[in-house]
Amino acid sequence: MDKLIYTRGTYSQEIQKVEMDINENIDIHDFKRVCKRLACALGYPSESVEAVFLDNPAEGKKSTNIIKKILKG
Repeated sequence: MDKLIYTRGTYSQEIQKVEMDINENIDIHDFKRVCKRLACALGYPSESVEAVFLDNPAEGKKSTNIIKKILKG
């Protein structure tokens, strides 16, 4: 069993730590779903999360700034 852990770098009233147990043999599609759930658990709006994880690479290039914002926290 693997773990995906997010720890917020600065203190705030938002969630400080999220820890998810993941099977070590999941495929990339399941991993993508886990990442979406992690983003939603951290409070990002589902519309923003869906926009970042688009299946169309051409559309995904437009979301680069959103991805950077999500990664910064």
